[in-house]
Amino acid sequence: MLQRRASFLLCLTGLLFISSDVVAMPPSSLTSIAAQPTLDDEQKQRVGEYAQYWLSRLETGTPEEAMRARNKLIEPVRSMLGKSSALFRSTYSGDVVPSLKKIVKGDDLFRAVNALQIAGFLGSDGAMRLLVDTGDSDMEPSVEKRLWATIAIREALRSGELSPRKVSSTVRSVARSASQERDWRVLMREMETLAAASQSDIPRDQGGDDIRELGRELQLETIKTTIDRMTGGNGENVILIHALRPSILEFRQQYLDPKMIEHRREIGLGTAPQLGRIYEIILINYDSLRSNDDLMEASGLTLRISEETLKLIDSDIRSGGTPTTSSLGAWEQGQREAIEQNQAAWNTVLDNPPYSGR
Repeated sequence: MLQRRASFLLCLTGLLFISSDVVAMPPSSLTSIAAQPTLDDEQKQRVGEYAQYWLSRLETGTPEEAMRARNKLIEPVRSMLGKSSALFRSTYSGDVVPSLKKIVKGDDLFRAVNALQIAGFLGSDGAMRLLVDTGDSDMEPSVEKRLWATIAIREALRSGELSPRKVSSTVRSVARSASQERDWRVLMREMETLAAASQSDIPRDQGGDDIRELGRELQLETIKTTIDRMTGGNGENVILIHALRPSILEFRQQYLDPKMIEHRREIGLGTAPQLGRIYEIILINYDSLRSNDDLMEASGLTLRISEETLKLIDSDIRSGGTPTTSSLGAWEQGQREAIEQNQAAWNTVLDNPPYSGR
């Protein structure tokens, strides 16, 4: 009798373990319904259960489980079987974003970064609100979170399902954040995002031309604002020189891009006067820039690419009289007077038509 009772308990325990394993099994993939234009109640329930299961592991699982959860939460909107439908993306985003927001607001940076990456791939309106808020230094003190939010915004603009109106408002928000961002790494990514908007592949009949024009406008405005910050105050923003050089290089590439040829004169006339102000940055912050090896190197490279781009633009826009300045050697050898002379040569050009507008 005792033996039979022990056998029964043993079998019952085994069944409980099996039942527990079944409950804990991951839900089936959503890729088979992600592209469908309509979802019935059962499918919507599947979406909710899938999101809940993987979000719980993203929030409380081991680092390895959290990484797997991130991939699984991205999978439905990055399926190789086809593009997810607008309805699916909206439904899925509604189930996922509230929990992502909670994770991003938490103290675990690793999980927050993974949550931001997921939001970038979602590319929905709700996800963009989360990313824009996180990328704003007034709302998010963590530099790392702002950095990853900005990277995710660029991904969302590239591959998300956003309306042209939402794209425009997002790009404007990025530019506002860039105007006060103090960390050069975040600012550099914000400038990259604005550059990407200026070359958006949104079709013309969907407002693509307006978005590209806005991107060029805000890209140039951000460079101007950054230079204003670096030439004013007490030199606390001089570190932003690290972000300025890549943005100038990006403008140069746009200027040379055959696809941008119809905007080449516009880009050149807008960019050249700001490039001429690089001398001002160097001379105002001369001692502090030379006191740090990294800043000195970045400043020299920025000065070189600015002069090269100025010469390229001016030789296209005007016929003759382009200054043949080369300030890198003077900077490296501490020849301030030579840099001042080069600045004066370019001021003579940039203070007159067609750059001056008079």
